[in-house]
Amino acid sequence: MQLRLVDAAHILPVRAEETTDDVRNGIALSPSYHRAFDAGLIYLDEDYVMRINTEQQLKLVTLRLDGGIEDFKRYLSKRIYLPPDKRQWPDITMIRKANRYRRISQ
Repeated sequence: MQLRLVDAAHILPVRAEETTDDVRNGIALSPSYHRAFDAGLIYLDEDYVMRINTEQQLKLVTLRLDGGIEDFKRYLSKRIYLPPDKRQWPDITMIRKANRYRRISQ
């Protein structure tokens, strides 16, 4: 999008060891999904599908902070848009490291 409504998000966060600023360690997300991704509420799987982290969702339910979660989830469980050039696709190794870093169990 060229409306400046998306963020460039690191797959493996900047503060993690072995992170890079390479395009293959990045995805474009809306600001809300970027925050959810950084907080571990959502994650990218190895099939390039954005998923909800059920452990984090349960924490929100327990705290009664889950209002709107179903609407939020409506845009998940679909493959992300990938560039035509496969050399720019997210690196599976970075996805694995990021999910371990965020303690995502799949």
